[in-house]
Amino acid sequence: MSEMISSMSGFEQVVFIIACISSLLFLIKAVMMIFGIGGDDIDVPDDVDVPDGGTADVPAEIDVAGLEFFTLHGILAFLCIGSWTTFFAFGQTGSYLLSVLLGLVAGGLMMVACAFMVRALMRLQQSGNVDTVKAIGKIGEVYLRIPPMGEGKGKVNVELGGKECEYEAVSLDKAEIPYGTKVRVVDLQDDDIMVVQRESEELE
Repeated sequence: MSEMISSMSGFEQVVFIIACISSLLFLIKAVMMIFGIGGDDIDVPDDVDVPDGGTADVPAEIDVAGLEFFTLHGILAFLCIGSWTTFFAFGQTGSYLLSVLLGLVAGGLMMVACAFMVRALMRLQQSGNVDTVKAIGKIGEVYLRIPPMGEGKGKVNVELGGKECEYEAVSLDKAEIPYGTKVRVVDLQDDDIMVVQRESEELE
């Protein structure tokens, strides 16, 4: 193995090491998900302002139609597939630019595929174990800011079946509901999307 690595160019050595490490971590993460250990992806925290002038740690993510990118699993998938594609493409073409571009495309496609798989697994697990109708009337907390009514979705954490579950949510409020706000579930949309409003407004 050492002889094989020493025969590579510096570029190939770096890509090969990244590919091996990311593949090992990706495999460990996949096994953990299969056995239900650490199933939730860890997002990179980003400080945001809250109304009282302090700060709160909120997961930084890009959410497109319920898909989450740049999660731990997605990044590992990107590095794993992208680096192996770059490594083998460089061996075939000898072109730095072409091999890196192919690696970026392959890694990006794998990241998207991972986002779809994680969302499908989470929805399957939630729908199979929890009756979402029981969420109506419960108090939850905003996990991903919820846009004003009719302008998109956010996410809330609601305790159901003795455990805290994460659901997509839409608002009845005319103003955005920020991260960490307490909300009440007042209805369901498409069985698994929570319709919420601020708890303070519900009580008034």
